Amino acid sequence: MNSETAKNKLRSLVKTEFAKPLNSQKSFEELADLTLLSSQTLRRFFGKIEQHNRTSTTTLSLLSRFVGYQDWNQFLQYHTNEKSISVKDKTAIENMAVFFTNGEKYNTDYFQKTITVDTLNDYARVIYAKQENVQYFYQLYCKNNWATDYILSWIPNYNYYGKRWFREILQDKMLRTEKAHVRLAQGNFIHFGAWLSEDRDFDYTASYDRLKIFYKAYKKEFDYMPYHEMRFCTISLIEAKRNGKPVEKTVATYLKTLREKGFSAEGNLELLTFYCNTLFWLQEYEIAYQIIQEIKPTYNNFQNDDAKDFLHYFGVNRAFVKITFALVYLANDNLDVGDFELQHGDFNDEADFLFHDYMQVMYLVQCILYENGLQNKKKLFADLKSGIELTHYTRIYRILEELDPVYSQYAF
Repeated sequence: MNSETAKNKLRSLVKTEFAKPLNSQKSFEELADLTLLSSQTLRRFFGKIEQHNRTSTTTLSLLSRFVGYQDWNQFLQYHTNEKSISVKDKTAIENMAVFFTNGEKYNTDYFQKTITVDTLNDYARVIYAKQENVQYFYQLYCKNNWATDYILSWIPNYNYYGKRWFREILQDKMLRTEKAHVRLAQGNFIHFGAWLSEDRDFDYTASYDRLKIFYKAYKKEFDYMPYHEMRFCTISLIEAKRNGKPVEKTVATYLKTLREKGFSAEGNLELLTFYCNTLFWLQEYEIAYQIIQEIKPTYNNFQNDDAKDFLHYFGVNRAFVKITFALVYLANDNLDVGDFELQHGDFNDEADFLFHDYMQVMYLVQCILYENGLQNKKKLFADLKSGIELTHYTRIYRILEELDPVYSQYAF
Protein backbone atom coordinates (compact mmCIF):
# COMPACT_ATOMS: atom_id res chain seq x y z
CA MET A 1 0.00 0.00 0.00
CA ASN A 2 1.57 3.33 -1.07
CA SER A 3 1.61 6.32 1.25
CA GLU A 4 -1.27 8.24 -0.34
CA THR A 5 -3.52 5.16 -0.45
CA ALA A 6 -2.78 4.58 3.24
CA LYS A 7 -3.61 8.19 4.08
CA ASN A 8 -6.92 7.90 2.23
CA LYS A 9 -7.67 4.76 4.21
CA LEU A 10 -6.84 6.64 7.41
CA ARG A 11 -9.11 9.54 6.43
CA SER A 12 -11.98 7.13 5.87
CA LEU A 13 -11.46 5.41 9.24
CA VAL A 14 -11.20 8.73 11.09
CA LYS A 15 -14.53 9.84 9.59
CA THR A 16 -16.12 6.52 10.58
CA GLU A 17 -14.77 6.76 14.12
CA PHE A 18 -15.85 10.41 14.49
CA ALA A 19 -19.35 9.35 13.35
CA LYS A 20 -20.38 12.88 12.36
CA PRO A 21 -19.93 14.90 9.17
CA LEU A 22 -16.64 16.80 8.91
CA ASN A 23 -18.09 19.79 7.13
CA SER A 24 -17.77 22.74 9.48
CA GLN A 25 -15.23 24.59 11.59
CA LYS A 26 -17.01 23.34 14.72
CA SER A 27 -16.77 19.71 13.65
CA PHE A 28 -13.03 20.06 13.08
CA GLU A 29 -12.62 21.69 16.47
CA GLU A 30 -14.43 18.74 18.08
CA LEU A 31 -12.17 16.30 16.27
CA ALA A 32 -9.15 18.38 17.31
CA ASP A 33 -10.09 17.89 20.98
CA LEU A 34 -10.33 14.12 20.47
CA THR A 35 -7.08 13.71 18.54
CA LEU A 36 -4.89 16.32 20.29
CA LEU A 37 -4.27 17.99 16.94
CA SER A 38 -5.12 21.52 15.84
CA SER A 39 -8.22 22.08 13.74
CA GLN A 40 -5.97 23.77 11.16
CA THR A 41 -3.82 20.62 10.84
CA LEU A 42 -6.93 18.48 10.48
CA ARG A 43 -8.43 20.70 7.81
CA ARG A 44 -5.20 20.48 5.82
CA PHE A 45 -5.14 16.67 6.16
CA PHE A 46 -8.74 16.41 4.91
CA GLY A 47 -8.11 18.79 2.02
CA LYS A 48 -10.31 21.62 3.26
CA ILE A 49 -7.43 24.06 2.96
CA GLU A 50 -4.30 23.89 0.81
CA GLN A 51 -1.49 21.72 2.16
CA HIS A 52 2.02 23.04 1.40
CA ASN A 53 4.04 20.51 3.40
CA ARG A 54 3.91 16.75 3.90
CA THR A 55 1.77 15.53 6.76
CA SER A 56 4.11 14.82 9.66
CA THR A 57 4.53 11.33 11.12
CA THR A 58 3.40 12.72 14.49
CA THR A 59 0.09 13.85 12.97
CA LEU A 60 -0.40 10.51 11.23
CA SER A 61 0.41 8.61 14.43
CA LEU A 62 -2.08 10.61 16.50
CA LEU A 63 -4.80 9.99 13.92
CA SER A 64 -3.82 6.30 13.77
CA ARG A 65 -4.14 6.12 17.55
CA PHE A 66 -7.59 7.71 17.31
CA VAL A 67 -8.78 4.82 15.12
CA GLY A 68 -7.20 2.12 17.28
CA TYR A 69 -3.55 1.70 16.31
CA GLN A 70 -0.39 2.34 18.28
CA ASP A 71 1.10 4.64 15.67
CA TRP A 72 1.42 5.29 11.93
CA ASN A 73 3.91 2.45 11.45
CA GLN A 74 1.51 -0.09 12.93
CA PHE A 75 -1.30 1.32 10.78
CA LEU A 76 0.82 0.82 7.65
CA GLN A 77 1.82 -2.68 8.71
CA TYR A 78 -1.75 -3.78 9.33
CA HIS A 79 -3.14 -2.39 6.11
CA THR A 80 -0.28 -3.75 4.04
CA ASN A 81 -0.93 -7.21 5.50
CA GLU A 82 -4.63 -6.83 4.76
CA LYS A 83 -3.85 -7.31 1.06
CA SER A 84 -2.34 -10.74 1.65
CA ILE A 85 -5.38 -12.18 3.43
CA SER A 86 -7.45 -14.49 1.28
CA VAL A 87 -10.83 -13.09 0.30
CA LYS A 88 -12.47 -16.05 2.05
CA ASP A 89 -10.72 -15.41 5.40
CA LYS A 90 -11.16 -11.65 5.18
CA THR A 91 -14.88 -12.05 4.58
CA ALA A 92 -15.18 -14.63 7.36
CA ILE A 93 -13.50 -12.33 9.88
CA GLU A 94 -15.67 -9.40 8.82
CA ASN A 95 -18.79 -11.54 9.15
CA MET A 96 -17.96 -12.21 12.81
CA ALA A 97 -18.95 -8.62 13.57
CA VAL A 98 -22.58 -9.30 14.54
CA PHE A 99 -21.61 -12.09 16.93
CA PHE A 100 -18.85 -10.04 18.56
CA THR A 101 -20.98 -6.89 18.75
CA ASN A 102 -23.85 -8.73 20.43
CA GLY A 103 -21.47 -10.53 22.75
CA GLU A 104 -20.10 -7.19 23.89
CA LYS A 105 -23.53 -5.53 24.05
CA TYR A 106 -25.09 -8.22 26.24
CA ASN A 107 -21.83 -9.22 27.99
CA THR A 108 -22.52 -12.85 27.11
CA ASP A 109 -20.89 -15.40 29.39
CA TYR A 110 -18.84 -18.03 27.64
CA PHE A 111 -18.71 -21.28 29.54
CA GLN A 112 -17.57 -24.67 28.39
CA LYS A 113 -19.84 -26.87 26.31
CA THR A 114 -22.07 -24.03 25.10
CA ILE A 115 -22.97 -22.83 21.62
CA THR A 116 -21.15 -19.57 22.35
CA VAL A 117 -17.89 -21.36 23.07
CA ASP A 118 -18.30 -23.64 20.06
CA THR A 119 -18.75 -20.58 17.84
CA LEU A 120 -15.77 -18.79 19.37
CA ASN A 121 -13.61 -21.88 18.91
CA ASP A 122 -14.60 -22.09 15.24
CA TYR A 123 -13.79 -18.41 14.81
CA ALA A 124 -10.43 -18.86 16.54
CA ARG A 125 -9.37 -21.42 13.95
CA VAL A 126 -9.87 -18.86 11.17
CA ILE A 127 -8.30 -15.98 13.12
CA TYR A 128 -5.22 -17.95 14.15
CA ALA A 129 -4.68 -19.53 10.72
CA LYS A 130 -1.87 -17.09 9.87
CA GLN A 131 -0.32 -13.80 10.91
CA GLU A 132 -2.32 -11.67 8.50
CA ASN A 133 -5.59 -13.08 9.84
CA VAL A 134 -4.66 -12.31 13.45
CA GLN A 135 -3.65 -8.79 12.55
CA TYR A 136 -6.80 -8.19 10.52
CA PHE A 137 -8.98 -9.54 13.34
CA TYR A 138 -7.29 -7.19 15.80
CA GLN A 139 -7.56 -4.29 13.40
CA LEU A 140 -11.34 -4.75 13.23
CA TYR A 141 -12.09 -5.71 16.85
CA CYS A 142 -9.33 -4.22 19.01
CA LYS A 143 -11.89 -2.04 20.82
CA ASN A 144 -14.20 -4.98 21.53
CA ASN A 145 -12.78 -6.41 24.76
CA TRP A 146 -15.42 -9.13 24.85
CA ALA A 147 -14.09 -10.57 21.59
CA THR A 148 -10.40 -10.02 22.27
CA ASP A 149 -10.63 -11.35 25.85
CA TYR A 150 -11.64 -14.71 24.52
CA ILE A 151 -9.52 -14.95 21.39
CA LEU A 152 -6.33 -13.45 22.85
CA SER A 153 -6.61 -14.32 26.57
CA TRP A 154 -8.68 -17.43 27.01
CA ILE A 155 -7.40 -19.24 23.90
CA PRO A 156 -3.62 -18.95 24.29
CA ASN A 157 -1.86 -19.75 21.02
CA TYR A 158 1.52 -21.17 21.92
CA ASN A 159 2.60 -21.18 18.27
CA TYR A 160 2.88 -17.38 18.18
CA TYR A 161 4.34 -16.29 21.54
CA GLY A 162 7.90 -16.29 20.19
CA LYS A 163 6.96 -13.74 17.52
CA ARG A 164 7.34 -10.10 18.34
CA TRP A 165 4.45 -8.97 16.11
CA PHE A 166 2.09 -11.16 18.19
CA ARG A 167 3.44 -9.91 21.50
CA GLU A 168 2.90 -6.34 20.25
CA ILE A 169 -0.79 -7.17 19.75
CA LEU A 170 -0.97 -8.68 23.24
CA GLN A 171 0.75 -5.60 24.65
CA ASP A 172 -1.80 -3.31 23.03
CA LYS A 173 -4.65 -5.53 24.22
CA MET A 174 -3.26 -5.57 27.76
CA LEU A 175 -3.33 -1.78 27.89
CA ARG A 176 -6.88 -1.53 26.54
CA THR A 177 -8.70 -3.78 29.00
CA GLU A 178 -9.75 -2.69 32.48
CA LYS A 179 -9.95 -6.27 33.76
CA ALA A 180 -7.05 -7.07 36.06
CA HIS A 181 -7.13 -10.81 35.39
CA VAL A 182 -7.04 -10.23 31.63
CA ARG A 183 -4.06 -7.92 32.04
CA LEU A 184 -2.40 -10.60 34.13
CA ALA A 185 -3.05 -13.26 31.47
CA GLN A 186 -1.73 -11.08 28.65
CA GLY A 187 1.32 -10.00 30.62
CA ASN A 188 2.13 -13.62 31.46
CA PHE A 189 2.00 -14.63 27.80
CA ILE A 190 4.15 -11.68 26.70
CA HIS A 191 6.80 -12.48 29.31
CA PHE A 192 6.77 -16.21 28.57
CA GLY A 193 7.10 -15.69 24.82
CA ALA A 194 9.94 -13.19 25.17
CA TRP A 195 11.82 -15.63 27.40
CA LEU A 196 11.32 -18.66 25.12
CA SER A 197 12.54 -16.65 22.14
CA GLU A 198 15.41 -15.09 24.12
CA ASP A 199 14.33 -11.55 23.25
CA ARG A 200 17.28 -9.40 24.33
CA ASP A 201 15.35 -6.15 23.87
CA PHE A 202 12.65 -7.18 26.33
CA ASP A 203 12.71 -5.53 29.77
CA TYR A 204 12.07 -8.55 31.98
CA THR A 205 12.42 -6.66 35.27
CA ALA A 206 9.88 -3.99 34.31
CA SER A 207 7.54 -6.67 32.95
CA TYR A 208 7.70 -8.68 36.18
CA ASP A 209 7.15 -5.58 38.31
CA ARG A 210 4.07 -4.78 36.24
CA LEU A 211 2.81 -8.36 36.51
CA LYS A 212 3.07 -8.26 40.29
CA ILE A 213 0.83 -5.19 40.27
CA PHE A 214 -1.65 -6.97 37.98
CA TYR A 215 -1.55 -10.05 40.21
CA LYS A 216 -2.31 -7.98 43.30
CA ALA A 217 -5.24 -6.30 41.54
CA TYR A 218 -6.57 -9.67 40.33
CA LYS A 219 -6.46 -11.09 43.87
CA LYS A 220 -8.77 -8.32 45.06
CA GLU A 221 -11.47 -9.65 42.73
CA PHE A 222 -10.84 -13.41 42.71
CA ASP A 223 -9.80 -15.92 45.33
CA TYR A 224 -8.07 -18.41 43.05
CA MET A 225 -8.23 -18.84 39.29
CA PRO A 226 -6.15 -21.95 38.54
CA TYR A 227 -4.68 -20.98 35.18
CA HIS A 228 -3.80 -17.45 36.26
CA GLU A 229 -2.10 -18.80 39.37
CA MET A 230 -0.19 -21.45 37.43
CA ARG A 231 1.01 -19.08 34.75
CA PHE A 232 1.99 -16.30 37.16
CA CYS A 233 3.93 -18.86 39.17
CA THR A 234 5.81 -19.93 36.04
CA ILE A 235 6.78 -16.29 35.39
CA SER A 236 8.02 -16.05 38.98
CA LEU A 237 10.13 -19.16 38.34
CA ILE A 238 11.52 -17.66 35.13
CA GLU A 239 12.57 -14.54 37.00
CA ALA A 240 14.13 -16.57 39.82
CA LYS A 241 16.16 -18.55 37.28
CA ARG A 242 17.16 -15.42 35.39
CA ASN A 243 18.52 -13.92 38.59
CA GLY A 244 20.26 -17.06 39.80
CA LYS A 245 17.86 -17.70 42.69
CA PRO A 246 16.53 -21.11 43.84
CA VAL A 247 13.06 -22.15 42.69
CA GLU A 248 12.21 -24.93 45.16
CA LYS A 249 10.35 -22.75 47.65
CA THR A 250 8.18 -21.15 44.96
CA VAL A 251 7.33 -24.58 43.53
CA ALA A 252 6.51 -26.03 46.96
CA THR A 253 4.21 -23.11 47.82
CA TYR A 254 2.37 -23.41 44.52
CA LEU A 255 1.86 -27.18 44.86
CA LYS A 256 0.70 -26.88 48.47
CA THR A 257 -1.91 -24.24 47.59
CA LEU A 258 -3.10 -26.21 44.55
CA ARG A 259 -3.64 -29.35 46.63
CA GLU A 260 -5.60 -27.37 49.21
CA LYS A 261 -8.01 -26.17 46.52
CA GLY A 262 -9.20 -29.74 45.88
CA PHE A 263 -9.59 -29.65 42.11
CA SER A 264 -10.49 -32.84 40.27
CA ALA A 265 -7.74 -35.29 39.35
CA GLU A 266 -8.25 -34.48 35.65
CA GLY A 267 -8.05 -30.75 36.37
CA ASN A 268 -4.81 -31.20 38.30
CA LEU A 269 -3.42 -33.34 35.48
CA GLU A 270 -3.99 -30.56 32.99
CA LEU A 271 -2.65 -27.78 35.22
CA LEU A 272 0.41 -29.72 36.30
CA THR A 273 1.19 -30.84 32.76
CA PHE A 274 1.40 -27.19 31.72
CA TYR A 275 3.45 -26.50 34.84
CA CYS A 276 5.88 -29.36 34.16
CA ASN A 277 6.16 -28.25 30.55
CA THR A 278 7.47 -24.88 31.77
CA LEU A 279 9.73 -26.60 34.30
CA PHE A 280 11.26 -28.53 31.41
CA TRP A 281 11.96 -25.30 29.52
CA LEU A 282 13.42 -23.94 32.77
CA GLN A 283 15.70 -26.99 32.86
CA GLU A 284 14.32 -27.98 36.27
CA TYR A 285 14.07 -31.60 35.17
CA GLU A 286 14.14 -33.33 38.54
CA ILE A 287 11.33 -31.25 40.02
CA ALA A 288 9.21 -31.86 36.92
CA TYR A 289 9.89 -35.60 37.15
CA GLN A 290 8.74 -35.73 40.79
CA ILE A 291 5.48 -34.01 39.89
CA ILE A 292 4.87 -36.30 36.93
CA GLN A 293 5.33 -39.37 39.11
CA GLU A 294 2.52 -38.07 41.32
CA ILE A 295 0.09 -37.40 38.47
CA LYS A 296 0.97 -40.40 36.28
CA PRO A 297 -1.74 -42.63 37.86
CA THR A 298 -4.33 -40.06 36.74
CA TYR A 299 -2.77 -40.09 33.28
CA ASN A 300 -3.02 -43.90 33.19
CA ASN A 301 -6.69 -43.79 34.21
CA PHE A 302 -7.38 -41.13 31.64
CA GLN A 303 -5.76 -43.20 28.92
CA ASN A 304 -7.89 -46.22 29.78
CA ASP A 305 -11.20 -44.38 29.86
CA ASP A 306 -12.35 -43.39 26.39
CA ALA A 307 -15.47 -41.71 27.79
CA LYS A 308 -13.42 -39.02 29.50
CA ASP A 309 -12.10 -35.93 27.88
CA PHE A 310 -10.22 -32.95 29.17
CA LEU A 311 -12.68 -30.56 30.76
CA HIS A 312 -11.00 -27.31 29.80
CA TYR A 313 -11.25 -25.73 26.39
CA PHE A 314 -7.83 -24.07 26.46
CA GLY A 315 -6.51 -26.66 24.08
CA VAL A 316 -4.44 -29.23 25.93
CA ASN A 317 -4.65 -32.65 24.30
CA ARG A 318 -3.08 -36.06 24.74
CA ALA A 319 -0.20 -35.19 22.42
CA PHE A 320 0.78 -32.24 24.60
CA VAL A 321 0.64 -34.44 27.70
CA LYS A 322 2.61 -37.32 26.18
CA ILE A 323 5.34 -35.14 24.69
CA THR A 324 5.79 -33.26 27.96
CA PHE A 325 5.93 -36.48 30.00
CA ALA A 326 8.37 -38.13 27.58
CA LEU A 327 10.71 -35.13 27.56
CA VAL A 328 10.82 -35.00 31.34
CA TYR A 329 11.53 -38.74 31.49
CA LEU A 330 14.36 -38.46 28.95
CA ALA A 331 15.82 -35.43 30.74
CA ASN A 332 16.06 -37.59 33.86
CA ASP A 333 17.81 -40.44 32.00
CA ASN A 334 14.65 -42.56 32.06
CA LEU A 335 14.24 -44.15 28.63
CA ASP A 336 11.00 -45.92 29.60
CA VAL A 337 8.78 -43.68 27.46
CA GLY A 338 6.70 -46.42 25.85
CA ASP A 339 3.60 -45.30 27.74
CA PHE A 340 3.87 -41.96 25.96
CA GLU A 341 4.04 -43.17 22.38
CA LEU A 342 1.95 -40.90 20.17
CA GLN A 343 -1.17 -42.25 18.46
CA HIS A 344 -3.14 -40.69 15.62
CA GLY A 345 -6.06 -39.86 17.93
CA ASP A 346 -3.84 -37.90 20.32
CA PHE A 347 -4.18 -34.86 18.09
CA ASN A 348 -7.74 -33.59 17.99
CA ASP A 349 -9.46 -30.86 16.05
CA GLU A 350 -10.28 -28.81 19.13
CA ALA A 351 -6.73 -28.40 20.33
CA ASP A 352 -3.99 -29.13 17.83
CA PHE A 353 -4.03 -25.75 16.10
CA LEU A 354 -3.13 -23.97 19.37
CA PHE A 355 0.02 -25.98 20.03
CA HIS A 356 1.02 -27.58 16.73
CA ASP A 357 4.27 -25.72 16.00
CA TYR A 358 5.19 -25.47 19.68
CA MET A 359 4.68 -29.22 20.13
CA GLN A 360 6.55 -29.97 16.90
CA VAL A 361 9.67 -28.31 18.33
CA MET A 362 9.37 -30.31 21.56
CA TYR A 363 8.63 -33.56 19.75
CA LEU A 364 11.71 -33.24 17.53
CA VAL A 365 13.85 -32.73 20.63
CA GLN A 366 12.27 -35.85 22.11
CA CYS A 367 13.17 -37.81 18.95
CA ILE A 368 16.75 -36.48 18.94
CA LEU A 369 17.29 -37.43 22.58
CA TYR A 370 15.87 -40.92 21.99
CA GLU A 371 17.86 -41.48 18.80
CA ASN A 372 21.31 -43.14 19.00
CA GLY A 373 22.54 -42.77 15.41
CA LEU A 374 24.44 -39.58 14.63
CA GLN A 375 23.21 -39.36 11.04
CA ASN A 376 19.57 -39.60 12.13
CA LYS A 377 20.21 -36.97 14.77
CA LYS A 378 21.54 -34.66 12.04
CA LYS A 379 18.40 -35.15 9.94
CA LEU A 380 16.13 -34.53 12.91
CA PHE A 381 18.12 -31.46 13.89
CA ALA A 382 17.65 -30.02 10.41
CA ASP A 383 13.89 -30.34 10.91
CA LEU A 384 14.22 -28.80 14.35
CA LYS A 385 16.05 -25.78 12.91
CA SER A 386 13.16 -25.25 10.49
CA GLY A 387 10.70 -25.45 13.38
CA ILE A 388 12.66 -22.90 15.38
CA GLU A 389 12.85 -20.55 12.40
CA LEU A 390 9.06 -20.75 12.34
CA THR A 391 8.44 -20.32 16.08
CA HIS A 392 11.56 -18.40 17.24
CA TYR A 393 11.78 -20.63 20.35
CA THR A 394 15.57 -20.61 20.38
CA ARG A 395 15.84 -21.52 24.06
CA ILE A 396 15.32 -25.17 23.08
CA TYR A 397 18.91 -25.20 21.75
CA ARG A 398 20.22 -24.62 25.28
CA ILE A 399 18.20 -27.56 26.56
CA LEU A 400 19.34 -29.89 23.82
CA GLU A 401 22.97 -28.89 24.30
CA GLU A 402 22.71 -29.65 28.01
CA LEU A 403 20.97 -33.00 27.63
CA ASP A 404 22.73 -34.54 24.62
CA PRO A 405 26.47 -35.24 25.07
CA VAL A 406 27.01 -35.48 21.29
CA TYR A 407 25.16 -32.24 20.52
CA SER A 408 28.24 -30.53 19.08
CA GLN A 409 28.68 -33.34 16.52
CA TYR A 410 25.38 -32.73 14.71
CA ALA A 411 24.23 -29.22 15.60
CA PHE A 412 24.28 -26.37 13.08
